[in-house]
Amino acid sequence: MTKIRSRQQVVDAAAKVFAEKGYDNARIEDIAKELGVLQGSLYYHVSSKAALLRLVTREQFTEVVVKLEKLVAGRESPRDKLGKAVRAQQRYVDRHRTSSPRWFTDAHDPRRTEIEADEDARLLARYRAAWKSILEEGVAAGDISSAIDPTVTVLTLLGMCISPAAWPPPGPGRSPTTMAALQLDIVWSGLARTEGATGPEQPGPA
Repeated sequence: MTKIRSRQQVVDAAAKVFAEKGYDNARIEDIAKELGVLQGSLYYHVSSKAALLRLVTREQFTEVVVKLEKLVAGRESPRDKLGKAVRAQQRYVDRHRTSSPRWFTDAHDPRRTEIEADEDARLLARYRAAWKSILEEGVAAGDISSAIDPTVTVLTLLGMCISPAAWPPPGPGRSPTTMAALQLDIVWSGLARTEGATGPEQPGPA
């Protein structure tokens, strides 16, 4: 019988079982079997299967947040940073198609405690701030039009990037990298500063 050394070991086993069986079909017994321990041993580390799901999805999302923050701190051009950010998001969605949308659609999930909701809000704020930093750097460098509203643009970008989670699995030739390249081309054509652009277009007379 194996001994559980840390809660992280339980989270890793749960992530594997959830990926293989799906959350609804996975049982605590399956996770215990993956670890080689008795079911009761798990409850020293987590309170329920739902608590395990939260730990798994939070860890997965934290990984992409940290990746984006490192990207922001890098020395690439704003366009290259944006491209890498879109690719990172598409890989995240492709790997975690079921859980990825919850960070954008379950903002007021009543099942979360106040502490959990606050933790999630701070993590999502870090994520949005990373995207916004890339856009603001592009504006400062003169690569992105100063007419954009960075906050609205970030929300639009995230809506575009997370939507493939609801699509059928991509077929041949539609890998996350390919999808990201297509999305970047669409986005950049709308963001890039054009010669003679001085500010947002003003509405004409009614």
